[in-house]
Amino acid sequence: MDILLVDDESYVTESLEATIPWEKLGIRHVYRTDSAAAALQLLQSHPVDILVTDIRMPGMDGLELIEKAGEKWPEIRSILLTGYSDFQYAKKAIQLQAQDYILKPVDDKEFIKSVNQTIEAIKEREKETDKYHQLMYQRKSDYVLLRENMLQGLLLGTPHTMSRVKQQLQDYEIPLQTDFESIMILVQLNQGFMDLDSKSRVLIEYAIGNISEEILGANYKVWQGRTPHHCLAVLIQTDNAAGTEMKDRDRGQLHSLLRTFQENVRQYLHGDISVIISSGFQFPNDASSVYHQMLNSMYLASTDEGAAVLYSPDDQHRALSGTTKEVFNLLYKPPVLQQLLELGQWGSVRERLSEVFDVMDRHPVSREHMYEIYLAIINACLYITHRTDIRISELDVHGMEPHHVERLIQYPAELRNYTFRILDKLEEDQQDKPPSKGHIVKQVKDMVASEYGYELTVKMIADRVFLHPVYLSKVFKAETGEGLSEYLIRIRLEKALYLLKHTNKKIYEITSELGYQNPQYFSKLFKKHFGMSPNEFREQ
Repeated sequence: MDILLVDDESYVTESLEATIPWEKLGIRHVYRTDSAAAALQLLQSHPVDILVTDIRMPGMDGLELIEKAGEKWPEIRSILLTGYSDFQYAKKAIQLQAQDYILKPVDDKEFIKSVNQTIEAIKEREKETDKYHQLMYQRKSDYVLLRENMLQGLLLGTPHTMSRVKQQLQDYEIPLQTDFESIMILVQLNQGFMDLDSKSRVLIEYAIGNISEEILGANYKVWQGRTPHHCLAVLIQTDNAAGTEMKDRDRGQLHSLLRTFQENVRQYLHGDISVIISSGFQFPNDASSVYHQMLNSMYLASTDEGAAVLYSPDDQHRALSGTTKEVFNLLYKPPVLQQLLELGQWGSVRERLSEVFDVMDRHPVSREHMYEIYLAIINACLYITHRTDIRISELDVHGMEPHHVERLIQYPAELRNYTFRILDKLEEDQQDKPPSKGHIVKQVKDMVASEYGYELTVKMIADRVFLHPVYLSKVFKAETGEGLSEYLIRIRLEKALYLLKHTNKKIYEITSELGYQNPQYFSKLFKKHFGMSPNEFREQ
């Protein structure tokens, strides 16, 4: 702590500075002045904790000094010195909340006692201040949690009454009003934030939410919080009543503010965010339906729109683009990934997937379609790992953690790296397996996957591997868990699905291509497996 001694008789302050054991009292710096004016000037550059001043001084007296100091620096504690035991002085000192009132000549013991009491009072005040700040922080933390729970309940469609919502808005000090036009903004964390652990992500989301309030708060009433789907929701209201559309000029202003919001996040937090803006809706009744519509917009947004300001339309029906069709044609082209992995054709798997990712690099697809691509790849790998008694988590420590998956569907390059890393480990694991009759199964699958494989029968295959058909069927089933006849039918029907979906070939042409002589028999077999006829499948 620091102390200032003020007396026009300088020998008084010199004596106190020289004789009092300041260091033992916990005083770091002792300052002296010989006038009230000089004291106020010193306080401007050297803040102190305790002010000791004589009352009677030329010009401004000590009472006026502590009054002025108290107005400007209310935390300062004051001790008055006087050579007169005057009741009026004591009364004025009490009014000015002086800590003590000491008569001259000053007794060192009495002075030390007074300073000690003042220091203890300051420490007690600091404790009370800390306690108050802790209580306020706890209150604010509780409010953050209560507001977030309320927001998530409204977004998920939890049943509520209007009176209950109004009461909660008031209790949690949320500035929004019911029956006013509202706009929802979803904020998605992108590049720069994807490597965060869950604790760091919460802190970043908190900071982004504060920035949104700072940028938008001057023009709108704002309520923001985390959603259940790994993004932030920001609800804003103007003074327009429900049903009043936002004007184009107002939308332009909002768009500009959101651009500033993105720039501030990039500048201060070193990451990108994308934002999606809803149309006006009635709060709180339409909050859930608008939220789910906006989630759909977010998932349909192309992955190259990561730092954009997007608008969520009322009707979000989008047909597959030519690029997306090309990706899925490659992904599902027979033999499919699972078959190639079963055959151990690692080079073919990598070549197929490289083609898929190359197309995506040139023409990004939506997050929704990225998720389907991820599922197609991971399901093929899971099929192999389950058959070989290993887990996907053994191949990659992150496995299928939600935040990890979110990153994979956000960035095609990450999915590419992850996929080939899993394939490398999977191939290495398979090469370490002891030899079995799997080589026979591999021969069979290689034949079936060949250009003329759809014309083969169990007997024809058995003849080519020099085994009896019955024994071959037993070996195949023991190794794969699937009968050879069933396998041949499944492969043909999977090819049929592909041809029906991706070509304009007639049913009889597909029947012939798959080695079936009778279209009626093929249709019957197709319906038995898929619950609908080939024509019904094509028309759906």
